Order: sequence, then C-alpha cells, then structure tokens
Amino acid sequence: MGVAEEKYGCRSYVSVLEEGLTYIEKRMTGEIKSLKTPWPGFNEAGVGGLEWGSMLTIGARPGAGKTMIASQIIREAHRLNPDQKFNIVEFQFEMGAKQYAARQFAAEVAEDYGVILSTKKALDNFIYERAKQYIQETKFLFSKGINRDMFPLSLNHKEMEDAIKIKYMDGGRKPMIVTIDHSWLIKKTTSEKDKFEVLYDVTEMLMRLKNEIPITVIMVTQLNRSMDDSSRKTPGSIANYPTSSDIFGGDALMQGSDMVVALSRPFKSDIRSYGPYAYEVNKEDVFMHLLKVRNGDEQKSIVFLKMDGKNQRMVEVPEFTATRPDGTYLRYSQRTGSNGTRTVPAPIGSELD
Repeated sequence: MGVAEEKYGCRSYVSVLEEGLTYIEKRMTGEIKSLKTPWPGFNEAGVGGLEWGSMLTIGARPGAGKTMIASQIIREAHRLNPDQKFNIVEFQFEMGAKQYAARQFAAEVAEDYGVILSTKKALDNFIYERAKQYIQETKFLFSKGINRDMFPLSLNHKEMEDAIKIKYMDGGRKPMIVTIDHSWLIKKTTSEKDKFEVLYDVTEMLMRLKNEIPITVIMVTQLNRSMDDSSRKTPGSIANYPTSSDIFGGDALMQGSDMVVALSRPFKSDIRSYGPYAYEVNKEDVFMHLLKVRNGDEQKSIVFLKMDGKNQRMVEVPEFTATRPDGTYLRYSQRTGSNGTRTVPAPIGSELD
C-alpha cells in the first residue's frame, strides 16, 4: 500500500466497482433491502423506501407533523420490515420522556393524547391495561435482541457520534435507524460559533458515519419563519410551497441528505386554496414536498397526507382536489404529464383551456 492510500484512504477504481457490484448482487438476491415507510408514494419516490446508509431530513413549521412523521416511521418500522433485523436509536431533544411515552401509548391504543392523560375523566382501565401490554411487547423485542434506545439530553456532534458507535457495538452490529429531533437543539461544542456551524459539523459527521456503519438517519428540523410571512400566504400562489431555502440550515442539510422533505399544513396558516393548482385544503391535510431525491424518482414532487391525530400518524391519500380560479374543477390530465407524473407547477390559469 502506498503513502497516499495509507494517509488519505485512496482506493483503486476497480475496488470501488467490485464493492458496488457486491451491493447490487445483494440487492438482487434480497439480502439487502430498503427500509419501507408507511407511505407508498414516498417509498416509490425513494429506492423502495429508505436505503441503508442514507439520510432523510424532514422540515416543517410547528404543528405540521414533523415529529409525528419521524415517530411513525420508527414505530411501524419492524411491522413493515419483518424480514429485517435492526435497532433504533433516538436523540429526542425536544420532548421529555414522559410526554414522548404518552404520545407513543396514545398511538398504540388509538386514543387522543388528552384521553391518555385523563384530561376530562380518568383513563379507562381497559386502555391502561393495553398500555401495560405494549411495555411487555417491547420487552419481548428486547429479549430477542431488538433494541430501541433514547437519548433525552442534548449532545454535541462529537458526543452523538460516540453514542451511535457505542449503541452499534452494544446492539450486535445490526443496522440502526437513528433519529434526531430536532436540529436546532443539538448542543454546541466550545469551538462552534453558532447553530449553522453546529449543523455543518453534525452533517459532516453523519455523512462520514453512514459510510462506515449501516445506519439510516432521520433528521428533524424547522422551516424558517419566513414561511409565516403574509407574502407566502396569498391563496393559490406558488409562494405557498416551501423550498430548500426555507429549511433551517438548508445548505448543510441539503448537501448532506439523500432525501429532503418539507411538510406543509396550509389550514394552520389560514390558507384554504393552496399552491398554483389551488388545492382545496381541510384541517387534517398535509403536503409532503419532496425537495431533494438523490437516488429515486425526481418526477414525484408531492405526497398527499391526512393527519390522524388520534392515532398519532399520517395516512397517505389520493391527490387532493384542485380548482380553477373561477371555482370549477381542474381535470387531472391538466395537472399531470402524459405518463401521469406531476409536472412543474405553473401559475394558476396558465394551463387552462
């Protein structure tokens, strides 16, 4: 081995191709699969889901469901991927353990958060026993070597890297889903000057780490407050749609992520006619905008979701109804290309007969 190889990790092109072919073969035989998520449209946009060794960033304003999305992915991960063995590590910096657990119980027993916490009346014994059963089910998974761990204290990027490596070794070197909720709350090191430098450092660390060990990273972050400007709330405007510049720390996260999605819940911003196609929106409607898809279907730009607060989950639904400026419906063919994929949005009226 030469000095360059030893010092900088240089590899021959042949060895890179051979490693790639081995990966292709393992995908071909089913030895390696992507991680399926609860939303077929999102899986289709990716590589049959999330590739191991990839990073997904989820951005949204408060109340749009970003934590719910991340939580649903990991809560349903083993059910949707029964033939894969993996562990889960959560960096849950935003929510206390008691509150986070109460949300998990609410989702598991299909009751509202307020019901679980006896807001109006004492929790029914049957529901309480079901929550206890969920703990036993989780203990059973743990006994089978399927771990799910949570770090509730804010850590810096160096501490996070160390924690991930320790959990990877302690968990039997299985693949891991790593969630970070959320980016703003990652602790600074003494040398970091601001939150943007923190994000560059943590993104660089995750990019390096996901090439060393089989992890899939789910990063939760905020959208900038500019999304709340009155200019972004004009009904039926392209300005309603979030863009990469709206992602907090967008440059770092866009560069380091394989997929970037932004969630929008227009009703919460008092927008009833959303985007250039004037989608009619209700309280539960959530738009998942695919801002970056590195290795998947770049033609798909929106996944349409309904928020099911009672079950703490998002449900994928068919495309929402879109209308003309005069209130009449747009034909589906007017909003899509000839092959059924979404076209680049144009101003309202530009595609009308």
